[in-house]
Amino acid sequence: MGEYLNKVFVQIREFVKSLSPGKRFALFGVFVGIVAVLALMVLWAGNTNFVPLMTNLSPEDSTNIIRILRDKHIPFKVDPTGKNISIPPESMYELRLELATIGLPQSSIVGYEVFDKQQLGATSFIQKVNQKRAQEGELMRTINTIRGVRRSRVHLAIPQKSAFVEDQKKSTASVVVDLEPGTVLAEKQVFGIGNLVARAIEGLDITDVVIMNSEGKVLSKNPTDPLAASTATQLDFQEKLQGDMERRIENMLSRVVGEGHVVAKVTAELDFAQVNETQTIFDGDGAAIRSVEKHNDSMNGSRPGPYGAAGNTANAPGQTPNGSNGEVKTETSKNNEVTNYEVPQTVRRTTRATGAVKKLSVAVVVDSKTTKTTAKDGVVTTKLDAWPPEKLKEFEEIAAGAVGLDRKRGDTLDVKNIEFTREDFEEAQRFIAEKETKSYIQNMIMYGVIGLAILLFFMWVVRPFIKWVTENTIDSVDTFLPQTIEELERIQKNTALPVIEEVVPVLPENMDPAKVEGEMIKEKIITLIEANPHKAALILRDWLHGESKKKEEANAAKKKESA
Repeated sequence: MGEYLNKVFVQIREFVKSLSPGKRFALFGVFVGIVAVLALMVLWAGNTNFVPLMTNLSPEDSTNIIRILRDKHIPFKVDPTGKNISIPPESMYELRLELATIGLPQSSIVGYEVFDKQQLGATSFIQKVNQKRAQEGELMRTINTIRGVRRSRVHLAIPQKSAFVEDQKKSTASVVVDLEPGTVLAEKQVFGIGNLVARAIEGLDITDVVIMNSEGKVLSKNPTDPLAASTATQLDFQEKLQGDMERRIENMLSRVVGEGHVVAKVTAELDFAQVNETQTIFDGDGAAIRSVEKHNDSMNGSRPGPYGAAGNTANAPGQTPNGSNGEVKTETSKNNEVTNYEVPQTVRRTTRATGAVKKLSVAVVVDSKTTKTTAKDGVVTTKLDAWPPEKLKEFEEIAAGAVGLDRKRGDTLDVKNIEFTREDFEEAQRFIAEKETKSYIQNMIMYGVIGLAILLFFMWVVRPFIKWVTENTIDSVDTFLPQTIEELERIQKNTALPVIEEVVPVLPENMDPAKVEGEMIKEKIITLIEANPHKAALILRDWLHGESKKKEEANAAKKKESA
């Protein structure tokens, strides 16, 4: 066996020496490639498939789980972030149950369960800190339930209550949200998070809640000036109203002039003043008597008339006035009547809503009308014509009805027919086609070179290598077979080789070489006939016809000579 291997190594060395440098390099590359492929197959076969055990873990939970896996000698993989752990699938479910039994992963968010275990001797400061932790934890749990939010952090700044109102500070809050990849929170969601935090904390206003994402971008819009916040809201409402009116006009006119052939712009002047109005209306025609009061007074009486002489004489001291028997009578009558009327009145208290439309300015541009005509030869020509005035008038009426235009209010509407500028995409299409053609040619050349390289590799390396292996295998086998009868007799007498009788037939002592050769030819002919009997029949037929033809030619020649 050692002699055989030595001969094989010698033949391989001689074969390599007979190759050109290029073929040697190719042969070496084939050998290295085969070794690399075998190594990769071995590694792939021995590679263990891993499935996720836990995802989005906190650093504390990840450390505890890794420690348990190492103690149990379970192979695992951890991603670069350290938040995801993978293990082989055969032990995943059992390990999950075991981790859940021991309380892993532990939630790093602490809520009101912090008060489940009360400690004796806890100071008021510790109680306040625990209350703050519980409030932050509950808010984080609630925010994490929002779709698109992976995790969140809430920080509350709640000042101590002061005995003086002017010294009391306001509470503030900060929220950081870590979103799922590709998720963007809408303004309504951001406002909802801010409103949630503000309503959950006593004395916290939504303007004092700052919300930002994990990239440091502030998402909340909380201006400290209430007037600025109101103005921003008003501008958003105005833009929304204008956009809605523009879409109305474009959707209606595009059905007539075609999609993309109409542009509408609306400028709305809105009244955001808050007005409370009280109006009282009296109805004089519907007056009715409510009550009537009448007072009648009459008086009759008499008194003595004046007596004595007139002048100073009668009034002098010591003088007795002259008497008089005259009498004065008095009669008085007084009538008073008061009539009360009930007048109907209507009191109206009106609060005008903000955002009323004061004035609208609408501008509509319509593209020219496209007319296609087909000639007799089948050529289609496109022509742009202006819309007639009556059509533009109809467009104006449609636009006015779509936005509720009121001429009395001072609204304006302009509808113009202007030909749109059409971009020439032929150059761009030609450039794209050239680029695609160039890329196609490059790919064809690349694949052709790869195919040619593979073909040359098989012709110059693989084919000679297979041929060499085949030829050397045949030669190596022939060298071990007996070449003469003497070698066969010597091998037969040699008992050093095991079971040689099963491989080499026993030869008689007195053997005729010619007879042996004839027997071998006979066996070979029989084998060929059995392999292809049809061909053998044709050969025999040709032989028989050839012999008969030769005899006929010989007989004809003899007849000629005798003649």
